[in-house]
Amino acid sequence: MDLFNRTIYMIGAVTTVACIALCLVLFFACKSKNAKGERIVLDNKTTEQPWTLGTWVAGVFVAGMGVGMMYAPSDLVGYINEGLNPIESITMMSLLSGAPVWALYSIMGLWYMKHMDSKVGKLAAMLSTVLGMAISLWTGMNTVARFVGIDFPGFKFLLAAITVMVAMISAKYNLLKGMSKLAFLVFVMAFLAVLSTPLTDFTFTPITGGITKNFWNAYFSGATAASWIFWFLSWAPTVARWLAHISKGRTMKEYMAGTMIFPTVLAGIWMAVSWMYQDVIVNFNLASNISSFIPCTIFIISGILLMTGTLDSDCRVFTEDLELITKGKLNRNSTVPYYGLFVMFVFSLFISGIIIEPFAFNEYSSLIFIPLMIWSIAEGMKVLKSRRG
Repeated sequence: MDLFNRTIYMIGAVTTVACIALCLVLFFACKSKNAKGERIVLDNKTTEQPWTLGTWVAGVFVAGMGVGMMYAPSDLVGYINEGLNPIESITMMSLLSGAPVWALYSIMGLWYMKHMDSKVGKLAAMLSTVLGMAISLWTGMNTVARFVGIDFPGFKFLLAAITVMVAMISAKYNLLKGMSKLAFLVFVMAFLAVLSTPLTDFTFTPITGGITKNFWNAYFSGATAASWIFWFLSWAPTVARWLAHISKGRTMKEYMAGTMIFPTVLAGIWMAVSWMYQDVIVNFNLASNISSFIPCTIFIISGILLMTGTLDSDCRVFTEDLELITKGKLNRNSTVPYYGLFVMFVFSLFISGIIIEPFAFNEYSSLIFIPLMIWSIAEGMKVLKSRRG
């Protein structure tokens, strides 16, 4: 790595470590009940009515986990090519989609709870939403196209447009909570169906292996950890804004456990399922291997639905912030089409090749969120000082 990239990596690594440490301290140090036994809930400026614990968990799921779950089969192929064994792949997925990155979301979420009316925060969330979803669609549609063996821009654009349209309809008619629960339910059903029913003549790959020194050398070398730190840092304002929106009524322990443990465990489970069906996923191509159609279709459909759930929550964040920034001149329903158009426009730049390296574009553009992340850490320290036991 050159000096610039090494500096970027160090900034991202130090920021991530600080957030993880702060999350742990907040979890253990903050009381959940006062002397009278009453719940001490998070301060939140949103007007959203408190979600039930079950619905809140579903809301956390669609906040950003759906995208990571969708990419697991594609990531599996890369892990195999890198020589990782099943245990190392599960660990890598848990690290790159679990606690280390959700620490960023959780801490910035506390900032949004205090500064929900900040124009800087709203603009950051809107930019993060459009950029992050466009790149996620680009990656996701490339994955689906590879699976079905139809690799041309028009097909990918059509799939992306359908996904965005479903999310826009859900956002416009306020179907968000239902979509959140539906996305999580579909994931659970897909997981159970694929795990329990050998639908074709493939064989399971056993979960074996162990963590080697080479694994940690590869993870901390910078190429893996740094790219994913900035991939998720670019998502931080969007997911954090959403967490602030839905977390009214939660205690600090519920908030930290739900945003740190749940994503980590679920990411590891989903990668384990992907490994057990390794031969199907690696060799699947609809054009040449029709016998593996059903199990891979389950993975693809669940992935698209997970992406739709994430788009749904992001659309809500975008339209709500745009309405507030314009001081009500654009109401929420009228701004839904803007969200879809902006996302599809940036997606078109990627799919057409006008922007050649979307991942690099994403990493460098996410640097503008570093000051907000540092501000969030400072806000988290204030919360700790005021609420420690």
